[in-house]
Amino acid sequence: MTSHRPPASLGFLELERGLAPGEKPPQTYPGSLLNPDTYDFPIIIETVEGAWADRVIRGDPSLEPAYVTSAQRLVERGAVAVIANCGFAIRHQAAVAASVNVPVALSSLLLIPTLLRQLPPGAKLAVLTADSTHCSEGLF
Repeated sequence: MTSHRPPASLGFLELERGLAPGEKPPQTYPGSLLNPDTYDFPIIIETVEGAWADRVIRGDPSLEPAYVTSAQRLVERGAVAVIANCGFAIRHQAAVAASVNVPVALSSLLLIPTLLRQLPPGAKLAVLTADSTHCSEGLF
């Protein structure tokens, strides 16, 4: 008896976009994070239920179970690593990483400590964000 194992894929946790059931998402462009042609390997996408941009940016803690569940589904579907398409998802990094047995990097903000160590003393690092009022050192 053989079991079907899905192909190893990169798993994406995606924000809600308000699509009706069966509606196709908008076209993604070459180089876009969610465009499968950007990568030389398969990707799988899981929308995090309730993760509308405004809620994720504000840091709604009630979203954490949905992030965990979505990450677990990605791993069940063959994800060998999990990332997200919103930097503010860093708030759920620890919970998601603890819930799956694959590498998890939900935000490029995870790179900040490493980047700061590479800069000379007193240098500054710019962070581009969707909403600077919710982006503070507490995220790092």
